[in-house]
Amino acid sequence: MAGDRPEPALQGATIAADHPGSVLADPYRKGVEIIGHNALMGRDSNLQLAWVDHCAYVSSTMPKFLAWGATAKPESFGTAVIDVRDPRHPRQVALLRDRGSLYASETIHAVSAPGRKVLAAGSYGAKDDQAYTDLYDVSDCLHPKHMAEIKWPESVHTLTLSPNGLRLYATRIEPFTGKGGIDVEDISDLSHPRYLGKFEATRADGSSYQFAPHEISISPDERRIYAGVISSSGGDLNPGVKIFPPNREGLGPDAGGIYIFDNSDLAEGRANPQMRLIGTALHGGWHSVMRANIGGVPHLVAGGELLACPGSWPKIVNIADERHPVIDGEIRLAMNHKENCPEWSAAEKASGGITPDPGTATIHFNDVDSATDTHLGLINFLWAGLRIFDIRDPAKAHEVAYFKPGDGCGGHVRYLPKTGDIWLACQASGFWVLRLSPEVRAQAGLPALAAH
Repeated sequence: MAGDRPEPALQGATIAADHPGSVLADPYRKGVEIIGHNALMGRDSNLQLAWVDHCAYVSSTMPKFLAWGATAKPESFGTAVIDVRDPRHPRQVALLRDRGSLYASETIHAVSAPGRKVLAAGSYGAKDDQAYTDLYDVSDCLHPKHMAEIKWPESVHTLTLSPNGLRLYATRIEPFTGKGGIDVEDISDLSHPRYLGKFEATRADGSSYQFAPHEISISPDERRIYAGVISSSGGDLNPGVKIFPPNREGLGPDAGGIYIFDNSDLAEGRANPQMRLIGTALHGGWHSVMRANIGGVPHLVAGGELLACPGSWPKIVNIADERHPVIDGEIRLAMNHKENCPEWSAAEKASGGITPDPGTATIHFNDVDSATDTHLGLINFLWAGLRIFDIRDPAKAHEVAYFKPGDGCGGHVRYLPKTGDIWLACQASGFWVLRLSPEVRAQAGLPALAAH
């Protein structure tokens, strides 16, 4: 298609000439047009994306993050506020640097609900005595108003606001012990949040046990929670797999699974609430879990994260029977097949294949175009970039478009159905606005758009 710049090797592969991990002067792309871009001060610490209305919020990691580092100027760290009213010229208008929003990394979420719009950003990976989360009123999304600082009893990992913006859910994950749970804060009064407790998984017989969730998604009525869980103390996940010491099998695409909870107690404000476990999708994906509806059938799209080649990839889970979810398909690139992998580097071998080198095609977060009428999977495969799959037939998911700027793209992705625009953030190249080509839209069964 006109404007395409196909990647030169196998699907998802990074060639040595492109200096793996480096930003390309001209990104590889297929089936998408680059609409707008903001380099976000040239920093290399971008990770997660959240949004409300015409505003994007991009978190940063802490300095020298993990094995790939973040060497940005100290004054550039924080949650960037971006005005996307003109998608061809997205403009950074503010930088949030409170104790929670400074190094939020994965610990950020925003929601637009009737009567309230909320942004929550927390201190990712902080010690228990520094587990802060900042709450902002973003009714004027360009000018977040700091309302309160939450001090959690222990460090939390990811945040998810309820669809009505009245509660904040935070995951507590101890992947190598199976301990943790979901902490919940009542934020109906944004200025005075109230801690509701840490919730374990409650079985049908009323007994409960701790579990290690990474991220959750919540149904529109808040009665269901879908949790990606890497391990638990209930003896129900990772059969025959040791979770400590850390190992590739215990962190891989078949580790853990998805818990489906009945969350009606909290949604209805009942006394002594419990999160009641309904069903478990073993091997369904433990890192990021997103709701989907494919051909009228409820599904979840979920995956693991990281790992040296062949990395990790998403699964498509049918939850029509909540008590017995089944995996309908998976989403892989060519580089997610062992036979296409190069020999592991010395660093990858030293980590047992847990930590990938820059250039690896491996998932971090995953999304879909619509939770109610799903056509596309929007999957950030880190250095392989954003990969877009037609998933209307889960057993035959196939790639229809991609965007690969060279650096790691690893956060959530926004799709705007009215314009067809796609928002994403990448580690060093910054914030991007893309648009699917008319040909790809037609192939994926999406309606044609009016001329922009």
